Amino acid sequence: MDIDTLQSELEKYLNKKDLIIIREAYDFAEEKHRNTLRESGEPYIIHPLAVAGILASHRLDATTIAAGLLHDTVEDTKCSIKDLEKKFGKEIAMLVEGVTKITGLTYRSDDEVSAEAIRRLMIATAKDLRVILIKLADRLHNMRTLSFLSEDRRLKMAKETINIYAPLAYRLGIASLKWELEDLSFKYIEPAIYQKFKLRFGKKREDREKDINKLIMILEKELSKRKIQSEIIGRPKHFYSIYKKMISKGRAFEEVNDLIGLRVIVKETRDCYETLGVIHSLWPPIHGKFKDYIAMPKKNLYQSLHTAVVALKQPVEFQIRTKEMDATAEEGIAAHWRYKQVAGDKNFDKKLSWLREVLEWQKGSENTKEFMEFLKIDLFDDEIYVMTPKGDVVSLPAGSCAIDFAYAIHTSIGDRCNGAVVNGRIVPLRYLLKTGDIINILTSKTPSPKRDWLKIVKTTTAKSKIRRFIRVSGGIPIHVSSTINTLNKLARSIVLIDGVSNKVVKLSRCCHPIPNDKIIAYPSSKLRYTVHKFDCPHFMQKDLKKNLAKASWNEDCKFHIMLKIIADDRVGLFADILNTIAAANVNVDPARAQANANGIVECDIGFIPEDLDHISHVINRIKKIRGVKIVFLNHQI
Repeated sequence: MDIDTLQSELEKYLNKKDLIIIREAYDFAEEKHRNTLRESGEPYIIHPLAVAGILASHRLDATTIAAGLLHDTVEDTKCSIKDLEKKFGKEIAMLVEGVTKITGLTYRSDDEVSAEAIRRLMIATAKDLRVILIKLADRLHNMRTLSFLSEDRRLKMAKETINIYAPLAYRLGIASLKWELEDLSFKYIEPAIYQKFKLRFGKKREDREKDINKLIMILEKELSKRKIQSEIIGRPKHFYSIYKKMISKGRAFEEVNDLIGLRVIVKETRDCYETLGVIHSLWPPIHGKFKDYIAMPKKNLYQSLHTAVVALKQPVEFQIRTKEMDATAEEGIAAHWRYKQVAGDKNFDKKLSWLREVLEWQKGSENTKEFMEFLKIDLFDDEIYVMTPKGDVVSLPAGSCAIDFAYAIHTSIGDRCNGAVVNGRIVPLRYLLKTGDIINILTSKTPSPKRDWLKIVKTTTAKSKIRRFIRVSGGIPIHVSSTINTLNKLARSIVLIDGVSNKVVKLSRCCHPIPNDKIIAYPSSKLRYTVHKFDCPHFMQKDLKKNLAKASWNEDCKFHIMLKIIADDRVGLFADILNTIAAANVNVDPARAQANANGIVECDIGFIPEDLDHISHVINRIKKIRGVKIVFLNHQI
């Protein structure tokens, strides 16, 4: 590809101002890389042009494509980030800097290189996802030209690609990148098997195409009878996906014959299900091959119906989806930039939930092997789909247990889980879940994760939360040192419940509601109420809507209250707490702190608030102190 070809592609969707920026980026990159050659002997500018071309094929914005053209200027030339910022602005410079930081790693072992590379990928991705899109395009072109490198470098890059970059492309929903990265890696990791595949399946290509055309004609005719608008295309089966299926099912090479796949793209979601019925009426379905990823999308928000039938005396796979689903499947997050839907898109946030989980885990991990192990679990494992009693679908890695499910719902549920009911039957916590299971978690009043749980949980989220609890509490359950009676006196004064006087009220210890939180009350008897946060996940598991009472905070709150603070012990902690409270115009009385053998400090702080807002203000300031874990209302003196 040359710059003129690139620009002609970009003219299809970018304006003149964007094209000028991209041309300037090309001219700058061409000048900086001039007289530099690639391993192939070609001018170096061929590479950034190819990267920009890959980004353009996904119709990404001008900023991303300009950064793609410039992505190697800082690493390989005398150009600095400041130079780029001065000429092209902060946004382009930031993207180039993000890509630059990912590369150039020199560590002692392959494991350390991989772990550190992934850490940098994750951090860069969290700042701006376009960084990883540029890096994926960069890796794809390097893989396309891998033959020019030495054998050991080819093998190393291929393994890194199939272990890191292809799974990342999958998680970001970019199927077109994922498939090509996998097949190119497979070519160099297993060259003999790859050539065998190419030789055998290449010979049958013409026969497959004839069968595909025949199937398309039959299905199109039936769909048109039902006035279903559709586009039916042959779906290429990639070598690596065939190889993985062969290995997982223990098939011999000669037994692989399900190579025909069709994709049916329809207008509406309801057309997907009607099309499924048409397919099953034309050809007998293969038992166990139907999957509904529309009702239960994958973590990367992939949606489609999958089925397999016997047609023309052979297995044929079908994918059925709408045009929008197809765009998401093929281009993933890249489609969000095309349509400029990133801001405020709830689906976009869901798509990145796995990234936030991995980032959260890796912050607390210094162990390279553990980080790699848990990363592989979250990125590479197959998924199962299970449900809450209310019918909400939760996706988990295959091999997850009831504890994994509990932590996926909420940390407080996981910390307090002591049993599980699956499909109406009590099961042990180590019970391995399967798709379709309906799970209800049983909880205790006191959080008490066990160290043994680490041996049976699967997800990084669960492992992270369990390790954190053990680190904070030493594995000993945290008990609040106030009595229920004194806590109830405070709650009775500070909480108002509509239509009820002379009540007995307690503040829930599963969600620790504080003044100005939206709250709700549940009556355990006529005059006894437990107050929860309105969105308390532990409380929301119960079907109690009919019995709920409206609750609010008493605005006339001018009596002595106590706060309980639980924090990691360190030098200067108590002084920081007292100084922070003093800065909020609070006279403290009493103020006590007691450390235990597990490195945890419990502080009791008493004061008279001016109003509800004052209580919230003080609590929020304390929460920001380094090492503080929990702050909540304790009891009245």
